[in-house]
Amino acid sequence: MKKFRNSLMGVILAVIGIIAASHTVARADGMLVPGVWPRPPAPEIREEPMFDVKYHRVDVDITDRAARTSVDQMFKSNSPREIEATYLFPLPEDAAVTSFSMDVDGRKTPGKMLDRDEARSIYESIVRARRDPGLLEYLGRGVFKARVFPVPAHGEKRIGISYQQLTEVRDDTYHYIYPLSTERFSQSPIDNVTIRVEIQTSAPLKNIYSPSHDISVRRTGENRAQVTFETSGGRPDRDFELFYSVSSDDLGLSLLTHRAPGEDGYFMFLASPRVKYDNREIAAKDVVFVLDRTGSMSGEKFEQAISALRFCIRALNDRDRFNVIVFNEAPDKIFDKLMPADDKNVRRALDELDRVSAQGGTNIKDALTTAFKSSPSSGRPSFVLFLTDGLPTVGETDPAEIIRAAANAAPKNVRMFVFGVGYDVNTHLLDRLSDDHHGASVYVRPAEKIEAKVGDLFTMISNPVLTDVDVDFGGMGAYDVTPHSLPDVFKGSQIIVTGRFRHSGPTVVRLSGNAAGKPAEFKLRATADDRRQNPFVPTMWASRRIGDLLDEIRLKGENKELVEEVIRLSKRYGIVTEYTSFLVEEPESRIAMSAGAGAGAVPMDSYKKAEKKMAAARSMDTGNWAVSQAQNSQALKAVTGAPAPAQSYLDEEGKTVVVDKVRNTQSVAFYNDSGVWTDARYAKDMKVIRIKPYSEAQFALLRELPGLNAFFAQGERVLVVVGDIAVATDPAGADKLSDSDFAAIKTAAKK
Repeated sequence: MKKFRNSLMGVILAVIGIIAASHTVARADGMLVPGVWPRPPAPEIREEPMFDVKYHRVDVDITDRAARTSVDQMFKSNSPREIEATYLFPLPEDAAVTSFSMDVDGRKTPGKMLDRDEARSIYESIVRARRDPGLLEYLGRGVFKARVFPVPAHGEKRIGISYQQLTEVRDDTYHYIYPLSTERFSQSPIDNVTIRVEIQTSAPLKNIYSPSHDISVRRTGENRAQVTFETSGGRPDRDFELFYSVSSDDLGLSLLTHRAPGEDGYFMFLASPRVKYDNREIAAKDVVFVLDRTGSMSGEKFEQAISALRFCIRALNDRDRFNVIVFNEAPDKIFDKLMPADDKNVRRALDELDRVSAQGGTNIKDALTTAFKSSPSSGRPSFVLFLTDGLPTVGETDPAEIIRAAANAAPKNVRMFVFGVGYDVNTHLLDRLSDDHHGASVYVRPAEKIEAKVGDLFTMISNPVLTDVDVDFGGMGAYDVTPHSLPDVFKGSQIIVTGRFRHSGPTVVRLSGNAAGKPAEFKLRATADDRRQNPFVPTMWASRRIGDLLDEIRLKGENKELVEEVIRLSKRYGIVTEYTSFLVEEPESRIAMSAGAGAGAVPMDSYKKAEKKMAAARSMDTGNWAVSQAQNSQALKAVTGAPAPAQSYLDEEGKTVVVDKVRNTQSVAFYNDSGVWTDARYAKDMKVIRIKPYSEAQFALLRELPGLNAFFAQGERVLVVVGDIAVATDPAGADKLSDSDFAAIKTAAKK
């Protein structure tokens, strides 16, 4: 559910006047602060109108490890008077920044790079004056500072800034970050935000991945690529992160890990093929298209299905073989057997489709068994694309018998992809069929275009470069790996595998399969690291794991252990599902789980609530609610990064439910309980040390434990767990920590 909604890029724009009490500060990657900072206390307090950001454009050019970032942003002042301002740009975290340059309205403007101590002084003074916790996340970073004058009344100010840095590298994987976490500070949505990244590498470029944003990747060669992200009318809510790897192998492999003290680790494994392939290096495949031509498909729906099928047939490679089966009460094959996808046979299939009409009942069992018998085991990758809009009404109508018959008829190497059109489909039946036969289900709601979904999937699977894929993670002690059945690797695709691991240290990961009919193996020498370096990985794994568990429950029946695991993971990682949404509204459910028999124990009350919801939902295998459940679990299993600040799922009516009372920060879930962002690990028996927000107690604690910055930046009232105690920001809390409390927190942090 990575629904990164309306994200924004980088400028932190704050007009503070002589320090306003208002919290409507607009900022992105830099701050524009009236006056000279740091500055002496003002004799009076006056509130200034805020700036708006009209646009924010970021261009990044990366050559191997060297990155040059150029930012262009336009601010509009809402102040009725001319003001002087200071521009502050937080340095990218852990980046070796080599230079900065800045211009204002096209004129070069001098500036200075400040170290962490100088920057901290400025950040702290602004946070104290504004009573705004958002800047706390930047404590510990350096800053680039420049004077901006004048900022005209109700006028615009264009600021451009560029800097050079060295990206972080580990093994053959590089990591670029653009500081961007600013959603809470934007007064108004920004008209346009664009990030463009040009990557050029000496060795062949393989995996390109962003855990933070939904990027578009265009490969322009084996060593080059362009990455883009664009949104309109949104606000930024997280830093922009980009990983890219290089490898001379035909298949590039990457391993990203994360491990918190005292826990087993988490990993994400990526594999991407090279860009260019000769036609003979693409595995020749067999494809059987199965189209429902029953009466319920008549009209525009059937026309779209025929159009999608024609597109797929034309997209076949010349060494492929294919057949087309249309069915109602009985299946009809266009060819007696699989035929080469040459011009003659393609033309005949297209002509036959022109004469097909929609009428009659739905015999799914005979259609499937005919399709599988048309796909004999041949050593080639074999695909069945099955499209239907209805329930079995003719012949065998028992879903269990249909599943059994399909299993008996299917060749070992077949992949079955199912398209369910509309709401009159049995989602349990279709999902079991696709899951049992190494494929996937795609659902097309009435308002959606059939040809777009069918065409997108077939384009993806058209060019298999590695089939029958298996992976061995060596000495990591990998477990709870998802997906449980690995997909084929297709040209232009990227596979992602997540899981847990027990053992840190060097390991060799082996990915094997068949490349154009011949065995192939690829190796990655990597390190399963103990350092907490990729905090998005645990939540990403948990989302995918929950999706797998929900499908297991939904398709095969409730199981107490599985239900409890869904609840535990949902609570621990802040992943909201249609079955565990009560956790957001009922703090006692989460706290009881923390304080129960063993960490994360699930109380009977929580189990019964989830079980009741799952049982009621599972009883619906057709209709809108059934389709929503299938799509919700699919979305979880396809998550590619950390969850957005506001998660969502589809309800019984197919409407999107947005949940904004849960956040995931640095792989820790926080729930908003009566205005307090509360750590999901909190238990009622924990000692709570309360400190006043913006006080010396808070800043002293953050100087000592900078890892708490991101947690306290969530709001004015936060309760975070540190070891076996909790620290809460509370207006009634202490201005200064006692020596004993300070020592207790530092001791707990080491546990």
